[in-house]
Amino acid sequence: MMKTYEAHYVASAKIGRDGLIDASEWEKANVETRFSFPWEDRAAPRTEFRALFDERALYFAFRVDDDDVVLVEDFRRKDDVVYEDRVELFLALDEKLAEYFCLEMDPLGRVLDYRAAHYRKFDFSWTFPGLKVAGRQTGDGYAVDGMIPLASLKSLGFPSPGPACSIQFGIYRAEFRHGEKAAVEGWISWVDPRTKEPDFHVPESFGRLKMIR
Repeated sequence: MMKTYEAHYVASAKIGRDGLIDASEWEKANVETRFSFPWEDRAAPRTEFRALFDERALYFAFRVDDDDVVLVEDFRRKDDVVYEDRVELFLALDEKLAEYFCLEMDPLGRVLDYRAAHYRKFDFSWTFPGLKVAGRQTGDGYAVDGMIPLASLKSLGFPSPGPACSIQFGIYRAEFRHGEKAAVEGWISWVDPRTKEPDFHVPESFGRLKMIR
């Protein structure tokens, strides 16, 4: 059975100065912790995902453990994110990934957003309309919070919240560690795509997001 995350509805979510949902609201959300290293025989560090929505937006939050955060010091372009620790969300319009949208977000809230099509056809010039993301390092790792306007989802072709709202949805994490010459890469996923090599850009790596009021 395909994994499903149900985002709860909250009426008029409390919004902070940064435009993101206040921390107290997250107590109302489902906490998703079922993440793994599909391509390695070891336990994944704590990775928590939450989502809520109100009349205006879909809100999401990651809280992760990471004792060795890898960041690009001379960050110049948004695709520098691929060399860093990060969390990722993919939203697809159909099960075959004819068109899908990707957010890769580092511990400081810097974002690589792009439009994609199967297989691995990426448009890095695209930006997610209305997206807001904030990140911060914590004592045991980092946290990333974000907001996607419902109007933006609708403009991209996604259904409005309700009984028929079921969106192809991928939740991932790139867990890097400092190595002698380069970062050691690890790949964490909500769904095990059962591919031979690490790959998030396949239909089998997706679950579903439901937003039901």
